[in-house]
Amino acid sequence: MSTESREALARTERLVLRDVRSSDLPVLERMWQDPVMRRYLGGPVSDDVAAERRVGDHTGGLMVTRSSGEIVGWCHLGRYRTGDLELSYVFLPEWWGRGYAREACTTAIGLAFDRFPDAPRLIAVTQEANGRSVRLLEALGMVRVDAFEEFNARQVMYAIGRPVGSIRGVGR
Repeated sequence: MSTESREALARTERLVLRDVRSSDLPVLERMWQDPVMRRYLGGPVSDDVAAERRVGDHTGGLMVTRSSGEIVGWCHLGRYRTGDLELSYVFLPEWWGRGYAREACTTAIGLAFDRFPDAPRLIAVTQEANGRSVRLLEALGMVRVDAFEEFNARQVMYAIGRPVGSIRGVGR
């Protein structure tokens, strides 16, 4: 069994979700500072913020790779300021339009309910103007539950409840 196989937290037919490792930092830094990926996330972070993130705690971060090991994106499971369990994500533009985000986020939702057995729902927040993200959240079965102004833009919150009959999110 390869190291990659042992480190997988979840697998799909095409993807592996695994913990973030230090060797992933160059890709994460690109995700933090690339203007295309950060268009709906407040723009690229400063070099100082990137430096802080570089040494920060990456717990909850899931690198999304193709089975071949190429990184296609990143998902994060954590707590939103309301206390809700939150899914956030960023995918590299060269992999957009191939269904990887939907596949990875579907898997991350199952992991979320398994890792956080107290969470009755999972939320995700995006800018209303980010049509791709809005369509993804709706395709994941999430429903719009709130809209508000923040960061000089209209934000929308989507939510999905714990699957019925799921003791700990298993079976997704």
